[in-house]
Amino acid sequence: MYDLAKLLHLVSAIVWMGGMTFMLFALRPAALALLEPQPRARLMGAVWQRFFRLVLVAVVVLFATGSHLYTTAFKAAKAATGAGSVPLGWNLMLGLGLVMMLAFGHIYFAGFAKFRRAVAAAEWPQAAQAAGQIHKLVVLNFVLGWLAIASVRLVH
Repeated sequence: MYDLAKLLHLVSAIVWMGGMTFMLFALRPAALALLEPQPRARLMGAVWQRFFRLVLVAVVVLFATGSHLYTTAFKAAKAATGAGSVPLGWNLMLGLGLVMMLAFGHIYFAGFAKFRRAVAAAEWPQAAQAAGQIHKLVVLNFVLGWLAIASVRLVH
């Protein structure tokens, strides 16, 4: 069960991080270079609709599997040594992951909702402003994600 949880955790992280990489370094720059604001907003709305649903699933899986992995390791350390603990990097990853989940919640439930309302009402300046906020938070999550990966691999 531990190995399955670890695999699902890794796959979910790859989906989220890979999606952000594609969004930030391929899709957004191409859309900005080639599309006028209205078709670009419609394209990004359709892409975000699909991607954010995947991220929502990934967040649930990451939280569930991360909780399982963390508590399993903590209990094993306590049984072996009498004192439960996990590596510092795990605690850093947990904290960063929780911040990422909160930022994603804001992206999805506030920023994306605002963006969709603006596009539906053809309020293009508001849609652009909401898209800019989403972009900033995705960049934040991208940086936090790499810090979480580095912490779990490099901090012991």
